[in-house]
Amino acid sequence: MTRRTGLLAAVLVACLALFAPIAGAKKPPGSPSGGGGGRGNSGAAHKCQHGGYLSLVGSDGTTFRTTGACVSFAAHGGTFATGIVVPAGRVATLSNAHWNLTPCDALTYGYQLNMGANVPLASKPGGACFDAAVAGAVIGPFPTASLLRIFLTDTGDPAVPVACNDTFYSDGSHALVTGTNPWIVGIRDSFFCTLGPADPFPPAGVGLGNIDVTVTVA
Repeated sequence: MTRRTGLLAAVLVACLALFAPIAGAKKPPGSPSGGGGGRGNSGAAHKCQHGGYLSLVGSDGTTFRTTGACVSFAAHGGTFATGIVVPAGRVATLSNAHWNLTPCDALTYGYQLNMGANVPLASKPGGACFDAAVAGAVIGPFPTASLLRIFLTDTGDPAVPVACNDTFYSDGSHALVTGTNPWIVGIRDSFFCTLGPADPFPPAGVGLGNIDVTVTVA
C-alpha cells in the first residue's frame, strides 16, 4: 500500500506541473476579455487608415492630428461622431438661416464645434413675435476634422410667467436634420418654456423649425 500511495502521489505531482502553466496563463493581448492591446474596436480603428482620420471626430469631440492618435482612440473603445462632420481643411457654410413659425420667445441661435463653447450668431427678444432672416457664417478651415452642431437657446417670453434657459442642439430631440451636404437643420424652441431638451418636439417637416438653416461643407 505504501508503494502504491507513493506512485499515485508522483503521478499527481506530475499532472500539476503539466497543467499549472496553462491554468495561470494570461490571455493574449487583444482577446475579448483580456483587454490588452485594445483590439476590441479594431473595425473602428481601421477607419483611421489611409487618411481616414482627416474626416473623423470622436463622439465626445476628440480630434485627431495623426493616424496613430485616431487608432489609439478607437482601440481604447472610443466611438466616432455620426452627425455633421467638417473634414480637415474644409469649411462649413451656414446659409438661409431664419426665424420661422413666428416665435415669441427670446431666442439665440449659433453653432458649436467639438462639444465646446456655443458660438452665437443671432438673437431675438422675447415678447416680439416675428419671422426674419438672420446671419449665417463660414466656419473653418481647421487642421483636424470638426463635429459641427447647430444650437437654439430659449429663455422664454417676459409676458409669460414661466422662465427657462433651455438649449437645443441639431442632434437632439427638438431637431430635424434632412439631406446630406447640404443638410437642412430645423430646431423647435421650448414652446413658451413648457418643453425641455428631454421632451421630444422635432419640427413637423423640413423648414418647420423656429430656426432653420442650411449647412454646406466644401
